[in-house]
Amino acid sequence: MTSIEDLAARIDELEDRVDELEADTEQLENTVDAQAQTIASQRDQLAHYETRTEELEAQLDAATDHRKHLQQRLYAVESEESTANDSNTRRSPLQQLIRLPSKARSKLTANQERARFIAKDIREYATSVPAGFALDSSTIRTVLHAKEGRTPHTQTVSRVMDFLDDLGKEGVKIVKRRGTKRVIFSEHAVSELAETAPKSSGGSAITDVVMGWR
Repeated sequence: MTSIEDLAARIDELEDRVDELEADTEQLENTVDAQAQTIASQRDQLAHYETRTEELEAQLDAATDHRKHLQQRLYAVESEESTANDSNTRRSPLQQLIRLPSKARSKLTANQERARFIAKDIREYATSVPAGFALDSSTIRTVLHAKEGRTPHTQTVSRVMDFLDDLGKEGVKIVKRRGTKRVIFSEHAVSELAETAPKSSGGSAITDVVMGWR
């Protein structure tokens, strides 16, 4: 009898043990499921991070390309400015004078503006000579008279000739022959002044008047 009771008690113990194992198994399965969900979530986050990283890399590449493009444009602008500065440096002061913008011209003296006016259309007023082109004091007086409507003073004409001489540098010089002062322009100086002068020069009407008075 005792053996049967012992066997029954043993069976009860085994059943309790089975229940415990089943409970442990269920808890373990729940843990595994939770870990699987965590892993799946981490994979999704990793995929998101990878996608975001690719987007950022693409943006970085675009930004780098844009920066290089801006650097190229800046280099081009600097090169143009450098070329313009070099070109401006090579010009004589007389060439620079006739290229002055209107705002800067307002600061010129009256005689500087007169010299500029004559220089920008020098080919129209000067006479061809073996040394290049000549412009005598009488012609300058006539041009200024046609421009301003009154005969300029002798000193005014002299000052204008001095400005043309000083600003023209080696391409221009003053000579006096048989009592008449003349400004002599080299052919190269005249060509440079003609190329430098604004295309919309308004000297043609005055030139017609001057030619008529010669």
